[in-house]
Amino acid sequence: MKFQVLKHLFAGLLAISIASCSTSSFFYAPTKKLAYYPDSSIYNVAEVNFSATNGKILNGWFLTPKHKLVVATVLQFHGNGGNISYQFQFAEPLVKAGFQVMVFDYEGYGNSTGTPSQEKVLDDGIRALEYVKLRDDVKNTKLILFGQSLGGHLACVVAAQRQNLIDALIVEGAFTGHKLMAVYVAHKYYGAPRWLARLIVPTRYNAIDNIDKVAIPKLIIHSTEDATCPFYMGKELYEKAIGPKQFWEIKGGHIQASQLYSDEFVKHFEDIIK
Repeated sequence: MKFQVLKHLFAGLLAISIASCSTSSFFYAPTKKLAYYPDSSIYNVAEVNFSATNGKILNGWFLTPKHKLVVATVLQFHGNGGNISYQFQFAEPLVKAGFQVMVFDYEGYGNSTGTPSQEKVLDDGIRALEYVKLRDDVKNTKLILFGQSLGGHLACVVAAQRQNLIDALIVEGAFTGHKLMAVYVAHKYYGAPRWLARLIVPTRYNAIDNIDKVAIPKLIIHSTEDATCPFYMGKELYEKAIGPKQFWEIKGGHIQASQLYSDEFVKHFEDIIK
């Protein structure tokens, strides 16, 4: 009996230490070194730097089409791993179609200073939105907030708090809440008791508690084959959301809509701001 208890305790702690989408400070997976760079022969790339509330420097890229009129602006909130050099590719089809896109790194990722936490990442998202909204090249365009995975969860919360600054919300492969995601991972992959994950994982905000406060047009994208953030969480976000809303059910891996369905992906962005 004691062995079983210890086994569950160890499994729970292990799960919470490495869960890919949990938002405890233990679960962010930032990489400092930039591995890939946008192709400046295809679109324009400008480095941006702006300050978080705590004075840390947040770094990102502002990508614009070379030979097309700007359709709209997209602010991308990326997932929990790597940095912008691993994440900007998800928005490339949008830039090629005429959207200008800003992708940035949370504190501790890439060239952004500081260390990530639930509170800091939320502040980072709000500051990024306020920064991009004040840019002269954005003021006369419609602005879409696009979040994936951890960034999708974050986007729901930021949209609820600052929806006056954006015209539409699109999230892909998002989870519903910190504890809920930790419970799912700990139990499914490590056999840990659900109560243990609920007990250990802190939660400062949850997408599921904020999505019904977002009145602007919104699109929830989720794959039935998502092995990272379960499909049912995307459905729960959609069901809790108020209108206008859409749900796009896809196949394939985690946050692969832009890679597997690029034409339809772009069309959804075009349609939501019409």
